[in-house]
Order: sequence, then C-alpha cells, then structure tokens
Amino acid sequence: MKSLIIKSIALGLITIGLWSCKKEETKVVASSGTPGTLKSSVSTLVLDKAKLNTDVITLDLTNASFGYQAGITNVLQLAVKGTDFKTPKEVALEANALSKVFKGVDFNNLLLALNLSFTENSEIEMRIKSSISSAVAPVYSNALTLSARPFPLTTWIYVPGAYQGWNPQTADSLISPTGNGEFKGVIGFTPGNLEFKITPAKKWDIAYGDAGGGKISPTAGDNFKAPAAGAFQLFVDLNKNQIEITPIVFALIGDATPKGWDGDTDMAYAHGVWTVTADLKIGEMKFRQDHKWDVNYGGSGGTAVFNGGNIKVTSGGSYTVTFDVNNLKYTLVKN
Repeated sequence: MKSLIIKSIALGLITIGLWSCKKEETKVVASSGTPGTLKSSVSTLVLDKAKLNTDVITLDLTNASFGYQAGITNVLQLAVKGTDFKTPKEVALEANALSKVFKGVDFNNLLLALNLSFTENSEIEMRIKSSISSAVAPVYSNALTLSARPFPLTTWIYVPGAYQGWNPQTADSLISPTGNGEFKGVIGFTPGNLEFKITPAKKWDIAYGDAGGGKISPTAGDNFKAPAAGAFQLFVDLNKNQIEITPIVFALIGDATPKGWDGDTDMAYAHGVWTVTADLKIGEMKFRQDHKWDVNYGGSGGTAVFNGGNIKVTSGGSYTVTFDVNNLKYTLVKN
C-alpha cells in the first residue's frame, strides 16, 4: 500500500513537470531585433522627362528578425547624406514585399521632396526601417548611398473666388516650380470679394476649404478669406495641408522714380502683373518687394534679374511700367 502511494505521487510530479515544460516552450518573447539588408540596382541616377514611365531603380531587401514569426512593417527612408536621417522622406512598402521597383515619376517626386539640385548630382542615403509593434524598438538596415539628380516637374493649383466670379476655368494659379507639393503665388482681391477656395484642377471635383488654424481640407466647407482687399501672397503646402496668406507689394525705387532712392512708388497687382503709371526721369531704377532690399530685381532689355544691375531710363516723361515677376519680364512704355 505504501509503495502504491509513493508511485502515485511520483507519477503526479512527473505529469506536473511535463505540463510546466510544455507551457514554457510555447512562451513567446520578442528580441531587440536583427536588422535586414538593403541592395540597390543602381548607385547613380539622373532623371529626365523621358524616364517618367520607365523603371529606374529596384531595391531588394531581406527582412529583419525579432526572434519569432511576426508581421513586419518595412518603410523605406531617404535623406540627404550627412543629415543622419533627422528628417527623412518615407515610403511604406507592401506587406511581405522583398523588392520595390520605382518608376521615374515616383522616384523623382521623392528626390524633389528632398530639395536637391537640378544642375548637379547630390548624394542621398537610403535605408529600411523595420518594426513589429510600437512596444518594440524598430531596427534599421544598412544605409546605401545614391548619387542622384531630379528634374523640375512644374505643377499648379488654382484659386477660384469671388474676386473672379468663382470660375475655376479662369482662376489665377499658384505654382510649384519643382512639383514638391509646395505652391506659391499672388492673388489680387477686390473690395467685398475676399472669399476663395483652392482646387487642384480647373474644375470643382475637388476643392479645399478652410479647416481652421491655417489648415486646409478637401472636406472642409468653409471658404478662405483674405484679410482685406489688395495683393496677397498665398503659400499652400499640400504635404502638410497648410495655408499662409501674407500681404505683398512691389514698388519702383531709384533716382529715375518720383521718390528717388529714399522712397518707394507702389505698384498695383492684377492677374500676374504689377503695374503703375509714374513720371520717370533720366536715371536708374529697380523693382523691390515689401519696401525692402531682400527681394529686388534689376535687368535690361525687358528681362528682369534677381538682384541684378539697375534698369536705365534714358528719357524722362510719363510711363506705364509693368513687372511680371512670374516670368521675369518688365516693360516701360512712354505715354
């Protein structure tokens, strides 16, 4: 009898031991993670319009390891070399994808967002950020260096409003010289016609409204409103959905102008052109913005040049002076 009791106790202890071992084996603990690797099909890339719809770069990667099978999120990061990825541009990769092929237009947009030179190659770095959850620190692959040059991809957005009859077809535009999502332009608002909206095309299919606090949204119904009548510079960032509205004026200055070098003769703005009628004398003049020398234009022969030489006036009299800052052209027409 005593022997039977001892055997029963021993069997129970063995069973408990086996159950404990089995439970311990199924316990899952994530490690700090081992980074994956990244390879590129090219080390130098110069883009142009002919490559917009062609495959220009292929990136291959191996997944990071966090100690067990889990869904890993991979994000491609790009940054100017030497910035230590402080403000990278990011592209989320498809789940389980170990290769990413970029067409020219898509990779050019990424390079434009880094504000790289259009005239010479710049060095950028690329790496993969891998993560499994917010509770586990991400890991980063090796960083690849790419010598790259984007090309300008000018884009526009439009500003239909009360100042022009709410017609997107004829609305003034804001320009992004590099197509990086940041648009700037000047709109002339007339008294009592201060409200407007932003459209990405010359139609009402999509219209950005005032979301408050300097924010814009395609779902916001409220119109934007200029502070007063006059010329205002609009800056719209579609990356951050933000808008800034700032008063702006261009003026004549110089010994050929009514107030000489000590005062500005303000110009009026309408539909892309600054205009003023003024009595000019033989001498020299310039155009400058906001009564400061930070932004000024000189030039000759009707072509305006930023911070250029003085414009010469060779005959006195009444003139109609125009300045097209977008196309850097000016005219002096004697009345």
